[in-house]
Amino acid sequence: MRREIDGEIGDGTGSGWREARRLALALVAAGTPLLVVTDFDGTLAPITQEPMGAYIEPIGRRAIRRLAALAAHRPDRLSVVVLSGRTALDVAGRVRVGGVRYLGNHGLESGDLARSVRAERLAVAIQPALARWIEPSTALGDAVAALLGHPDWLFVERKGPSVAFHFRQAPDMDVARLEVLEAIQSAEIALGGTGLVGLEGRRIVELRPAGAGGKGEAVARLIESLRPGGVIVLGDDRSDAEAFDVVRQARERGELDGLAVAVHASAEAPREVAAAADVELGSPRDAARLLSVVAGALEREAAT
Repeated sequence: MRREIDGEIGDGTGSGWREARRLALALVAAGTPLLVVTDFDGTLAPITQEPMGAYIEPIGRRAIRRLAALAAHRPDRLSVVVLSGRTALDVAGRVRVGGVRYLGNHGLESGDLARSVRAERLAVAIQPALARWIEPSTALGDAVAALLGHPDWLFVERKGPSVAFHFRQAPDMDVARLEVLEAIQSAEIALGGTGLVGLEGRRIVELRPAGAGGKGEAVARLIESLRPGGVIVLGDDRSDAEAFDVVRQARERGELDGLAVAVHASAEAPREVAAAADVELGSPRDAARLLSVVAGALEREAAT
């Protein structure tokens, strides 16, 4: 059952923060295997105008590093996953913490980065069935950029079997969104169809293979394989709301204890994210503080 949260939560002292901390500590105190899954952009990293300029909050990296060390010591007690719309190699290079599983492209890619191994050496696996989508995805990215005249505000993020069109830097983002959608439609017609399906996020339109699934399915697979007793999921966008729904449904079936945390860092955060979450935090820094609280509780447990 969703818990109603009120008060100002952006400074880490409001009722949302207090409730998130209380619920997270309760999950740790239960002593069951714990799975921590966090998004990157808008959750561990502030949203930036330039998509490739995103950086992790330093306190967030320290929290992930502490959790990864605990997971290495007690893999039966803790698993740590970064689940991002970026490619696995990209997000691993921004987090730069070993001992973490990196799921990229909304879960279509995966890689386990060993401790003391450089992020650039992450071995990434992708489902073989998705390889056939790389060519149409590339063609679509090229065609849309050409139809729009390669504007300075457009950033085309090519991710193998999927492609994303960022328009955050456009002078009028509402107009840019319509122009991108129209260009995608025209390009699809010109290419004779690609079989890719659209997903809109925060100032982004992404095209993915039909039936490939997203973060919801990625979290469902993690739960199925790891069998955690408790799950904490943090995110800020529509795809994260899908993951929240999976955790909530598993909780309602009595399969696990779960906590879905929406990081509502700006007014543009989709409403469905907060609606699917148990609690809200106001910024990536607050999300990092929550992860630090979890790490501290597990460190005290390990010490005793």
